[in-house]
Amino acid sequence: MTVIAASEIRGNAATSDKALKTALSQWLSSPPRRIDRLIFQALLGAAALKEQVRSDCGLYLAARHPARPTMGALLDAVCVQHKQPKPFEFVNSVSNAAGFHVAQQLGLEGPNLFIGAGERVWSHLQALAALDLNDGVVSQALLLVVDEVEDFCVQAVLLEGTVPVTSPDDFAALTTQVDVYRLDLSGE
Repeated sequence: MTVIAASEIRGNAATSDKALKTALSQWLSSPPRRIDRLIFQALLGAAALKEQVRSDCGLYLAARHPARPTMGALLDAVCVQHKQPKPFEFVNSVSNAAGFHVAQQLGLEGPNLFIGAGERVWSHLQALAALDLNDGVVSQALLLVVDEVEDFCVQAVLLEGTVPVTSPDDFAALTTQVDVYRLDLSGE
């Protein structure tokens, strides 16, 4: 397995969606409209690697939860107010919405998977990517983890080649042989 490129984007909870969109505009000329924070963050982590990604790349994305404000608004509308959800809330509440937008913006045509992030998220993403890489379904795999407990951190790794049975199980170990593009939006 070869790690081709990696990125790590950090920011605090107060980093606005406008700041995320501004940072994203350095890679994407026309980012999608009406997207939520999770989608902004996933796009930002992936867009930093845009130049190295081929169209047959598979996308393997993980997050602990969907965007909280979007889910909160959706649940409030449906469960509390007994109303129909707004289209924006409904569409973006689907977990693979972030993967859809990343694939669309980067022109990815490979598999697009979303999983819930847990303790061994990097091992799980690599295992999923290994199935497609080792079978020749894709020539590259983009692993993307969005972590937003209070502050946020988006980490992305672009792989190619076969993935061994035992692989590094964290971002730091995966990226020891490559320069990681880092962006800190904490001051935004």
